[in-house]
Amino acid sequence: MRHFRIFLLFILSVLYVLPSSSASAASASKPIRVYKEAFPAKIVFLHDHHLWFINGNQAGAAPAQLTKNGFAQIVGWSPSGKWLAYLFSEKEDYENVKELWVVNPKTNKSYLIEKRVNVIDAHRSELPAWSTTSDTLAYMTSYRGQKNMEKASEDRISLKIATMEQERSVISPVLIEKENMEDFAWTPDGKSLTVSYARTENNPMKVENVALDGESTLLFSIPKEEVPGIEGMEQRSVVGMKWSPDGRYLAYFLHPNSGSTSADLNTIEVINMQTKKRIRLGSGLKYAEWFAWSPDSMKLAYIDGEGREATENKRLYLFDVKAEETIVHADQKGQADTHPVWTTEASSKLLFTRGPASDLFGKKDWSPLQNRRIWIRTQDGQEKAFTSASTRTSDYNAVSQVNGKGVIFLRVTLDKQPFGSVYYQSFTASKPVEWVRGVDCEIGYYGSFLPASFAVYQGK
Repeated sequence: MRHFRIFLLFILSVLYVLPSSSASAASASKPIRVYKEAFPAKIVFLHDHHLWFINGNQAGAAPAQLTKNGFAQIVGWSPSGKWLAYLFSEKEDYENVKELWVVNPKTNKSYLIEKRVNVIDAHRSELPAWSTTSDTLAYMTSYRGQKNMEKASEDRISLKIATMEQERSVISPVLIEKENMEDFAWTPDGKSLTVSYARTENNPMKVENVALDGESTLLFSIPKEEVPGIEGMEQRSVVGMKWSPDGRYLAYFLHPNSGSTSADLNTIEVINMQTKKRIRLGSGLKYAEWFAWSPDSMKLAYIDGEGREATENKRLYLFDVKAEETIVHADQKGQADTHPVWTTEASSKLLFTRGPASDLFGKKDWSPLQNRRIWIRTQDGQEKAFTSASTRTSDYNAVSQVNGKGVIFLRVTLDKQPFGSVYYQSFTASKPVEWVRGVDCEIGYYGSFLPASFAVYQGK
C-alpha cells in the first residue's frame, strides 16, 4: 500500500509541475514591465521557459528575450553582476542531458561552458554555483543518465571551474572522474571548494576541502551509521552543504541509501569545524535553499519536517551557536513554513513563507498552494505577516534588498492557470509595487517553488 501511495504521489507531482508551462500565456503574450520608473535591480526571469532580462536601473527599459527555444533553468548571477549562468535542454525531459551556459544580459551574448552536465532536477542539490567572491563558476559533470555508457563510468564524476575573463571562459579541471563524489559547495572566502564523497563498503562518508588546483585535505568523515528511526537503512552521503559566513559551522543533510526515502526525509546536522562536534537538528527535505545563516553567523534558520510535500509538516526552526544544544521552535500550529532568508542589516530580521498546512495528495486544483505570505521574525522572536493579498495568491522566493529597506518576491496567482509577477515592498509601506508581470510560475517538486523562476542582482 505504501508503494502504491508513493506512485500516486509521483503522478500528482507531475500534474503539479506541467501546468506551469502555460503560466506566462495566462498572464500575457509577452512579459510586461509594470513599474516604468527606475528601480535598483537587474532581473533575469523565465517566461514560457525562456530567459528574459530587464534592467531596472534604466527607467522604462523593456524586457529583453535572451533565449528563444528549448527550456532554460536559472543558476544565478555572478558576484560582479556581469554574467548569468543557466542550464539549457532542448526538451522538457528529466532524463535529457543538459548544457551549461553563461550569458552577458547587457550584450545578450551567450557562451557554452559544458555540453555534458550531471542530470539535475529541482530536488537535487548539486547545481552549478558561482564563487562568492569572483566570477568563477564551479560545476559537476558525469555520465549519469546518458545512454550507451559503460556502467564503470556512471559513478565517475568530475568537478570543474569556468573563470570568466573579459568575453571568454577559461575552463580548468579540479577533480577528474572521481568515484563516489556526491556534492560540493564553495567555502565562504570563495577560494576553495568543499566536496563530499558517498560511503562505500570499505570507506566512510567523507568531506574534504579542495583547492582549485585539486589538492585535497580531509575535513571530517562519518563511519557507517543507520538512519534514525529506520532499522536497517543506512546513511549514504553528505549533501546540501551550507557554510556559516565565518566558516566555523557547516550545515548539511545526511542522504540515506534510498532515493524514495530521501525524497521524504534526510537527517539535518551541523558540525562545529573547530571541535568536529556533530549536532543533529532534525530531519527534512534536502533543499540547501532552506538553510539560512544569519549575517553574523550566530543563527541557522532551517525547515524541519518529513514528507515530500512542501505544504504540510514543514516547520521553521532556529539553531543558536551560543548554546549548541538549543533549538528554537518558531513554527505555528496548523501552518507550513518554507524559504527562510535573513535581511542584511546589522540587526537582521528573518523572512520566510508561511501558509495553511495542506495535503497535496488527491487534490485536483491549486487550493493547497494558495494563501501563503511572506512573514517577518525579529531578533526578539516577534513574528507577523509582512505581505497580504487575495487568498487565491501566494508569495514566495523572498530576496532581501541589500540596503535592508525592503523585500523583492514572487507573487503567484493560483487560479485556473497560475502566473506570477515580481513585486517589491518596503518595510515602511503597507502595499507592494508590481515591477514585472508574466513570470513563469514554477511549482517545483511537490510545491517547493524551487528552483526560483527569477534571479536578482542589486547593483549597476
